[in-house]
Amino acid sequence: MADWAIGGGLEVAEGGGEWTWERERRGRLERSRINLFLSRGGKRWGEVTSAKLSSDHWTILADMDWGEGQRSLVKEAVDWKKLEDLVEEKGEEDAWWDRLEGATPYEKLKSLRKSCLKKLRITERSKRWWDEDLMVQLKLTRKSRREKPGDGLTQEARIKRWKAEKEGLRKMIREKKKDCWQKFCGEQRAEG
Repeated sequence: MADWAIGGGLEVAEGGGEWTWERERRGRLERSRINLFLSRGGKRWGEVTSAKLSSDHWTILADMDWGEGQRSLVKEAVDWKKLEDLVEEKGEEDAWWDRLEGATPYEKLKSLRKSCLKKLRITERSKRWWDEDLMVQLKLTRKSRREKPGDGLTQEARIKRWKAEKEGLRKMIREKKKDCWQKFCGEQRAEG
């Protein structure tokens, strides 16, 4: 096992030598470390503490420095909900414009932009195309999958409904991804 671990660039992380298993047998205390933690790279343990569980095992708690997390990009985008709320406030028609900072229309526009921006944290796992419509369709698909035959619904009808919902979800995902990609390409052309 040691050859395999070293060949794969792994190392046994130093955990401070805490016991992971302990029992008393015939008046003698038996202890062992039956769990290994393999890591790759420069991971370092912080303070290690251990506590006896109700069984014959110990729990080991430690903080580890994993270095940088996943890469992320912070991008500013218009908060359309905030902008809509600002423009549709009760009162005079152009009262929201008068409340903006700045003397010139350009300064007011800059103030509006500043007040209606939100920061988006985009990571490797972000799905810019996922929205509330897809969430609703996903719930419908899962619900139709869990339906039981009964109430005049045969097994074949239930499966047919589930497949239709599933295909609807796939179609929506394809359309949302396509729209998102086209929007992204348009933004890149505008910036470039």
